Amino acid sequence: MILLWKNFILKRRQWITLVVEVILTFIFGATVLATRYFIIIKRFGPYDFATLSINHVPSYIRAPVNLSHPWELAYVPSKSTVVRDIVENVKQGLNTNMKVVGFPTEGAFEDYVRQKNNSKRVLAAIVFNHNFKKSDDPLPLQVDYYLRFSGFYKHTSKGELYIRDDWKTNFLFPPVSPVGPRNYDANGGSPGEQIFDHTYLNIPVV
Repeated sequence: MILLWKNFILKRRQWITLVVEVILTFIFGATVLATRYFIIIKRFGPYDFATLSINHVPSYIRAPVNLSHPWELAYVPSKSTVVRDIVENVKQGLNTNMKVVGFPTEGAFEDYVRQKNNSKRVLAAIVFNHNFKKSDDPLPLQVDYYLRFSGFYKHTSKGELYIRDDWKTNFLFPPVSPVGPRNYDANGGSPGEQIFDHTYLNIPVV
C-alpha cells in the first residue's frame, strides 16, 4: 500500500507524463487492432495430396548412373538358404543387375561397410534376427527382421548438391520453418521426402 501511495503521488506531480503514457497505451492498442482488421491474412490449405505409389522402383535403382559398380543388397545371416532365396527374390524385383552379398553376422557386415566406398554401394541390408541352426532351417512363424541403410544419399537432385548427407530423422519439422506451407509437393518436402525418395518404402514392399 505504501508503494502504491508513493507511485500515486509521483504520478500526480508529473501529470503530463501520466497523460502521455495513457495516450500511448491507447494508441498502441488501437494500432494493433487496426492492423489485424485491415491486413488480409492469407490462409493455406487444407491440402489433399494423392497417395504415394510404392509399387514403382525409382529409376536410379535400376540404373545407378552415378556409380561405376552395381548396387549391393546385403543380408544376414549368409548360411541360411531360405534367407538367401528371399533376398534373391527382392533383387529380381528391384534390379536384375544388383549384387547380393551375404554376411555371417551383423558385425561382419558393419566391418564391411566401414571400409572405403563400401557404404556407398550397399543399397540396404536385410538382417534376420533368428539363430538358424542349419542352412536349410525354415523361417520361424514370427519373422523378426529389420533393414539397415547407410547415411549416404543414393539419389541427389540439383537442389541437394550442397546439402550435407543427413537423413534428418531427429526432426519432425524442418530446422527453419518457412512462411506458408512447408512444401507444395505430394511428398511433403524435407525431411519427409528422404523416406520416400531414398527407397525406405520400396524395399519392404518388394
